Amino acid sequence: MTKKLCSIIFIILISLQGLTADPKEEFRAVWVATVLRLDWPSSSTVSTQKNQMINILNTMESYRFNAIVFQVRPACDALYDSKIEPWSNWLTGTEGKAPSPYYDPLAFVVEEAHKRGIEVHAWFNPYRARKGDAGSSAEHVFNTHPEWILAVGSKNSNSQYRSLDERNLPESKAVDYILDPGKEAVREYVLSVIVDVASRYDIDGIHMDDYFYPYSGISNEDAATFAEESRGFTNIHDWRRDNINLLIQAIHDTLEVIKPRVKFGMSPFGIWKNGVPAGIVGLDAYSTIYCDAVTWLNEQWIDYITPQLYWPFGGGQDYGKLMPWWAGIAAENKRHLYPGQAVYRITNWTAGEMPRQIRLNRQTEACLGSVFFRYGFTPGGNPLGFRDSLRNNYYKHPAVPPAMTWKDSLPAPIPQNLQIEFNEAGATLTWEAGEITEAHDDTAYRYLIYKWPLGESLNREDNAHLLAVIPAMEKLTFTDPEFENYQYGISAQDRLSNESDLIQTTTSGIDCFKPSASAWQLHPAFPNPFNPVVQIRYTIPHAARVQLTVYDIRGREMFQEYIDHEQAGIFTREWNASAYPSGIYILTIQAPGFKSAQKISHLK
Repeated sequence: MTKKLCSIIFIILISLQGLTADPKEEFRAVWVATVLRLDWPSSSTVSTQKNQMINILNTMESYRFNAIVFQVRPACDALYDSKIEPWSNWLTGTEGKAPSPYYDPLAFVVEEAHKRGIEVHAWFNPYRARKGDAGSSAEHVFNTHPEWILAVGSKNSNSQYRSLDERNLPESKAVDYILDPGKEAVREYVLSVIVDVASRYDIDGIHMDDYFYPYSGISNEDAATFAEESRGFTNIHDWRRDNINLLIQAIHDTLEVIKPRVKFGMSPFGIWKNGVPAGIVGLDAYSTIYCDAVTWLNEQWIDYITPQLYWPFGGGQDYGKLMPWWAGIAAENKRHLYPGQAVYRITNWTAGEMPRQIRLNRQTEACLGSVFFRYGFTPGGNPLGFRDSLRNNYYKHPAVPPAMTWKDSLPAPIPQNLQIEFNEAGATLTWEAGEITEAHDDTAYRYLIYKWPLGESLNREDNAHLLAVIPAMEKLTFTDPEFENYQYGISAQDRLSNESDLIQTTTSGIDCFKPSASAWQLHPAFPNPFNPVVQIRYTIPHAARVQLTVYDIRGREMFQEYIDHEQAGIFTREWNASAYPSGIYILTIQAPGFKSAQKISHLK
C-alpha cells in the first residue's frame, strides 16, 4: 500500500470518527407509554407508582438520557389533575377516581425528572376517544358529547400500520372511536386540554403522536360533518388534512403566547407519501390518516419532528433513505429531526442495526437525536445488548438537548465565584449563580462542568471534555475524584441550551492539582452496584507494582491486572463485566506490604 493511500485512508477514518462522535448537543429521549399500562404504572398503589417512576428516571439518568416523553392523555383521560377530563383508569383502576393518597403524577414526574437534568415532554393522543375501559365514566367526553364521536373501521392486519402505542400489541379487531377532527368544537376542546397542561405544569415540551384519522381507514363516517363545516372545501380529503393542520397551527400559535419556551414536537407515521423518497413503498400517511407533516415543517408550526422510522436499512422502508429525507425537510425549515426508533423490534434484527442507525443520525445535518419506542425495551431492557452499547459507546458522555435559536438565543448569565478545594474525596468545585442583566432573558437552568488536561486548550464542542451536567435546582457543587493534572471550567445554560461564557479554575498553582497520597487505600468502588463497568480507585504512597484481581463468590479468578506506578498518587482502573453474570464479586488489591479487598455487586 502506498504512503499516499495510507494517508487518504487515515484522513477518512478521522473524518468518520468526528462525524459519529458522542455529540455535546443531542436529544436522547424515550417514550414512556401509560396506555394499557405498557411501561407505567404496573399497579394502582401510589407508593408502587412512585417507586417505579423513580426507578425509570434513575435508569434514564444512569444511561445518560436527557428527555422523557411521558404519556399523559392516552384516550381523552388524564394522568394528571384535570378539571377537563377524568382521571385515567390506567392510573387508579377506575376512571374518574383520584389517586389515594392523593398525588399528581405529572407534577411528580416533572419534579423528579428535573432533579436529574431530564426534560419532560407531555405526550398527548389528540383524538382517541375510547380504548378498553377508557371512556366508561359518565364525565368522559365519549359520554358527555356523543355527537363528537366517530366510530370507524377496525385494525389493519399489518401491525406495523397502527398508532404508536399499539405497535407491539396483539392484533385487535375492535372499532376505533375517535373525536371528529372536522368539528370546530372538537379542535377547541383538544386545544383547551393542551393549554391547561402547558399553563399549569413546568413541562419542557408538548408532544403528539400519530393518532389522527385511523389507520384502518375512513369512508363516509364524517360526511355529515363535512356537509355542515366544510369551510369552503369541496374535496373531503383536502378538508380532512386541513382539519389536522388547523389544530397543529392553533397549538403553535397559542404556545407562542402563553409559554413560548415550551417546545412543540410531532411524531407522525414514518412515510409521508408512498414513493417519497424514491424506492419507498408503504402506507400513505398523507392520504390514509391525513397527516401532512411536511406542511407543519414548511409553516414552522413545530419545533421538532419525530417520524416513526421503525424499519431497518434496506427494503421498501429503508431507514437509510427515509431518515436523510426527513432531515432534509427539517434542515430546509431550520427545525430539528429526532427520529423515532424501534427498540421494540431489535430482536428481529441484527445486533448492529440500531447502532448503525445512530451513526447515520450523527452524520446527517439536522438529525440531532433519537426517541426510542419504548422504555420497557430500552433502557428498561437490554435487547441484543443495545443498552450496554449506549452506555459504553454512543451515550458514554453526557449531552444536553440541542439549542433552538429560533425560540431564544440569549445566553444564560455566566456563573461566578468558582472555588476549588481538595480533600480525601477529590477536587470539590463550588460556584454561584450569575446575575441577570440586559444581555439575558432567563436564569440558568443547568450548569456544564468541563474538564481538560493542564497545558491544553478546552474545546467545548469535544464532548469528551464535558464532565457533568448539573441542574440549577440542585446544590451548586461537584466533586471529581480524578483531578490530577486537570483544570476545570463551568458555564451556564438556560432552558433552551443557550450557553454562557466560561468561568474556570486558575492554574497558577499547578501543585494544588497533585493528589495527597500519604497512605495505602482501596477506595469504595463506583458505582456499586454496577452494570457493566465499575471504577476501581486506590491510593499508593510511593512507586510500586499493584495487582488488581476480581474473584467470583466461589473464588474463581475473573479478572487480573498488574500496573507499574512510578510515583505516589490516586489512580483509577475500570473493569467491564459485560461478559459475566450478575452476582457478588470480590475485588482485591495487593502490593508489597499492602493488601485489601471489598465486595462489588454486578446487577444487570
